[in-house]
Amino acid sequence: MTLIEGMLLTHVLSTDLNLLVVLHALLETGSVTAAARQLGVTQSSVSRSLARLRDAFGDELFVRRGRGVAPTRFATELAAPLRQRLGELEALLGDRGAFDPATSRRRFRVVAFDYPQVALLAPLARRLARRAPGIDLEIRHPSRANDERLERGEVDLLLAPRHASGAGIVWTPLYSDDYVCVLSADNPTRLTADRFAEMAHVVVAPREEPGAIVDEVLARLRRPPRRVAVQAPTFLVVPHLLAGTPYVATIPARLAAEYGRSHALRTVTPPIKIPGFTIHQGWHELHRHDPGHRWLREEVARVAAEMT
Repeated sequence: MTLIEGMLLTHVLSTDLNLLVVLHALLETGSVTAAARQLGVTQSSVSRSLARLRDAFGDELFVRRGRGVAPTRFATELAAPLRQRLGELEALLGDRGAFDPATSRRRFRVVAFDYPQVALLAPLARRLARRAPGIDLEIRHPSRANDERLERGEVDLLLAPRHASGAGIVWTPLYSDDYVCVLSADNPTRLTADRFAEMAHVVVAPREEPGAIVDEVLARLRRPPRRVAVQAPTFLVVPHLLAGTPYVATIPARLAAEYGRSHALRTVTPPIKIPGFTIHQGWHELHRHDPGHRWLREEVARVAAEMT
């Protein structure tokens, strides 16, 4: 146990637990107003609790930034062990079934590139609007910084194919998909393996880094590197980049079907064998005993099951 964790545990045992709930809400929202709304109390009540927390910890904890507040370095170091201790106490003392999505005013942070945003988060948002109208989703784009936030427990979920991650990250499979090739509807090109390798490609790189599964397959087949005519950070622009061009793009089949309903595209089975992939939800072990977080994971899994 680190010094910070030991100090926090001491305060968990000796300080009004409601103060630690307020601290957690401030760390989650970065705003006295939002924390008050999340907790269902007045802003002045949160301000008084913050004053008591500052006295208890001997640190400023938060400083004003714009219209909100930013945590000090000490407060940032408290975030992960605080979430863990509160989760442990809730599991030990609380009613595990007490979370009510119909009345909760919680905000969840989810990291996903645009394909899971369309396939999973859009139907999830519609579901929440009907069944949990007070719950908010904050969607973030994949980045190294957000990977680190996930590993600190500061992000609730990551929706992506499973990849190397830090200790404590749990990966739960949701659904699988395959890749298809898409071209402009007026592009008559007949895709053969040779023609595919020679064509100009539109490539999506969500993390803005070169290289993709198609390049790996072409390399194994000892084909020359393909020409990347356009590299884009998002799938959303692909239909517009293909329109009126001789380009080809290789994208998830579910996304191609979605685009085919609104854009003039032609979908073709790849002329080379490209392995499919599985979308997982990644989350930190710190959240295991959090009933609200468990509810979110189950809702995402239900949306995925309905897709399949």
